[in-house]
Amino acid sequence: MARDAFAVALTEFRRWTKTAADRMRADPAEEIGQIEILLDLMRDYLEIDHPADLTPADLEQLLLRVYPRKITILDDSQTVDTIPSMSDFIAFLAESGALPAARARALDRELDLIAPRFGEAVMDPANWGMARSFVTAMAADGVNFDDEAAVQRWIADYNRGLTENPYEDEDDDEEPVLGLKDAFGLPDELPPVYLPPEAELAAAARQAAIIAQLVALAAWLGEDGREVGEDGDPRPGDLADAAAAAGVDPGDFPYLWDLALESDFVDLDEEELSDGVRALAGDTALEWDACDDAEVLEIWQLLLPSVLEQTLEVAAELDPDRSRDLDLTGHGIALITMLFLTYGQGIPVVEASDIVRQTALDELPPARAETAWREWVGAHGDPLRLLLRQLAALGSVRLTDEPDEGELILLTPLGRFAVRNQFLDAGVDIPLLPEVELMTAADLLATATGVPEDEFNATTTNWMGYRTPETAARELLAAAAETEAAERLISVAVTMELGAAAEPAWRDCLSQVALRGYAKAALARMAGQEIPDDLEPADIAWLATDTLAAAGLMDLDAEHHPAELARLLGEVVPRGEEQNAFEAMARLPHRQVAEVLTVIGRHHPDKKTAKLARKAAYKAGTRQARSTI
Repeated sequence: MARDAFAVALTEFRRWTKTAADRMRADPAEEIGQIEILLDLMRDYLEIDHPADLTPADLEQLLLRVYPRKITILDDSQTVDTIPSMSDFIAFLAESGALPAARARALDRELDLIAPRFGEAVMDPANWGMARSFVTAMAADGVNFDDEAAVQRWIADYNRGLTENPYEDEDDDEEPVLGLKDAFGLPDELPPVYLPPEAELAAAARQAAIIAQLVALAAWLGEDGREVGEDGDPRPGDLADAAAAAGVDPGDFPYLWDLALESDFVDLDEEELSDGVRALAGDTALEWDACDDAEVLEIWQLLLPSVLEQTLEVAAELDPDRSRDLDLTGHGIALITMLFLTYGQGIPVVEASDIVRQTALDELPPARAETAWREWVGAHGDPLRLLLRQLAALGSVRLTDEPDEGELILLTPLGRFAVRNQFLDAGVDIPLLPEVELMTAADLLATATGVPEDEFNATTTNWMGYRTPETAARELLAAAAETEAAERLISVAVTMELGAAAEPAWRDCLSQVALRGYAKAALARMAGQEIPDDLEPADIAWLATDTLAAAGLMDLDAEHHPAELARLLGEVVPRGEEQNAFEAMARLPHRQVAEVLTVIGRHHPDKKTAKLARKAAYKAGTRQARSTI
């Protein structure tokens, strides 16, 4: 009966559009097709019996979760009619009397909140279902969808790739199996990263909790070994002793045992016993103490893919009934790759958990998905937590508590070391910054975008140890004058911490337009003043441009987040002072000022402010063009 209700609603909406063309927001030629798609998704994936039962929560589920997962969009221009069509459909339901006026207003308000996020949600691969991921990947590879043989060949190649270990060595003339470069849309080269010396990385690997557990497990087995079952697993009566000897909870022992066999810390002698096999210390365990730093890192790198690939798969095998509806494959590799691409910013645990949940339940209707997830979490907890526990025990990630973001997942130097190697194998060049002793100030600033803040602070302290405070200040400020806004603000902040020792260097900057405002502020602070009284309009304009550029204004999806753009500008430029500020900014020899003004001019929600910014951007661009002639 529910199916009839949705079909009837489509028919009645089709009639309504013929009389309401002057009131409709969407293109009439596109609208019926859009509403037909949305009604199909409501019927199949929302627990409602009639379109008029739609609630604001249902609307969010439909447009930000179900639609991105089920509808293949190859370009975000294909989404321009979806939100307007939904708005027209709500108006139709209200005018027909099927939808109470109060709920129609609530749905309209919810739609206004969803609209800026919709395009981003549809184009975010983290929200895509398996079918859409296939279609999008095939389109990117230039597959002709009308050629069934070509489609089948592509799928066959994809499936072959899934059976390979993406961390194994590959032939030089083959593409990387995992396709990291294509999967994440990576360029040929990423920014340089800093890694500690090999000895420091190897020391961290030796201290990893999992390494100690594997060594202890191998020692418990000994070179003579112990009898285990024919399946290669310890007998039930020995599990408690084995877990205790390895120093792990019994619940975590299956993961350690699987890892020990994969890494040759434990070996199986299958020919020795008739009613079972013997497990004994493997070659890796026997040779571990004699390994040099390079060998230690090689072994550690072999452990990482096993943890990434098999932790959740082993969990699924241990409870096949509850895991039947969950897809627990591939999460580890995706997580650690995304952590690398955050360049030291990390990923909130809540956000990562939500991504794992959505992906694991990708192909299920909402009601069934909710039941499957609730049953799994009730029995085993959040699968992300299990994965993080294993990765942390290996020393590849760590967790921190941040005041604004809560618990945050960060990649360790060991993790960066391993993922960088995988990116290199995938054809993405990532240069290495020099060791701290050999770093220039520019090198030091470059590390700030690739490591967590506490690691950058430690590296900075180390770097300072190789020079006097005044020398450090001069080097930092010289680099600041030549770099982009974000790095300049970091350089200024570090130099500010040097206090009075940096005063001579600051005074030398009073003649440099890029640093004059900062120098005046630093010298005023040393004199006990909170705000310098000699700032010129050009100084204020430069500080404002740096602040907006460093705050990510150019990276902001301003078209969909105009309010955020207005907030950023309002924090830097007092209301009513926009014209004076923009005109001063347009006169600056700042490399990023034209881009900053252009973004404001295109997307600021206030038309007057946007117009002023566009005029200033034109002036700034003209001046910069003249300087290049």
